[in-house]
Amino acid sequence: MKIILGQAYSFSQDGERDIQEDSRYPSVDKPDKGQRFFLVCDGVGGCNKGEVASQTVCETFGKALAHAGFEKDFTNKDFQHVLDKAYDALDKKSDDDNEGMATTLTFVCFHQGGCTMAHIGDSRIYHIRPTEGILYRSDDHSLVNELVHHGVISPDEAIDHPRKNVITRYMEAVDSTQNRSMATVMRTTNIMKGDYFFLCSDGVLCCVDEDELIEILSDSGKSDEEKLAVIAQKSVNSQDNNTAYLIPVAEVEGEEQTETEDEPT
Repeated sequence: MKIILGQAYSFSQDGERDIQEDSRYPSVDKPDKGQRFFLVCDGVGGCNKGEVASQTVCETFGKALAHAGFEKDFTNKDFQHVLDKAYDALDKKSDDDNEGMATTLTFVCFHQGGCTMAHIGDSRIYHIRPTEGILYRSDDHSLVNELVHHGVISPDEAIDHPRKNVITRYMEAVDSTQNRSMATVMRTTNIMKGDYFFLCSDGVLCCVDEDELIEILSDSGKSDEEKLAVIAQKSVNSQDNNTAYLIPVAEVEGEEQTETEDEPT
């Protein structure tokens, strides 16, 4: 299938934090229209040099895929190969100054086989169709989310839970005795003109709930740039760094209606 993207837009704000630990790729507010893959990573709070970890992962993906041909299928094996490169880069960067650094990952790529979405941690990916709502929402790798899934707490109790920032998966340097965290990968061809893909760090999620997100993206009176500006304004005073990417779909040729989810090892 051929997916034609509209102009993507992004923002990255410090919020109330002194250090910006979020990173994005491309690291611009208005990327080239030919861009086919996007990342938002959030350095794990409480760990040393989270900004180094998030930047390392974004830069490694960017270099690894700079000359990739997305006119063909980008397979789960292809993604795992690049993810391994990013882990290798973290291992190489880990030294006395950067020991313990870690980051979340969100990744979206558009190719001949559809769209691949992958994440590790609690940064979020949405696939939204304004006429229908949320088609896909990544499932956070977090302690609170696991408690909800096991029925220990309710979704309402999760909102203000004191341990809501504890994540159960993240990317970090590991030695030979440790396992690297797996990514949850979703592939979809259920894509239509007018759809949006939205990536964000949890600093945005603290300020914009899902109902607000759908309402903003469904406003036909605003341009895509204006829609993201509304989200940025709502997030500007977040207690955390806040970064987002909004990617609109302009046209789709050769549509199919399938979704698959996988967790590569």
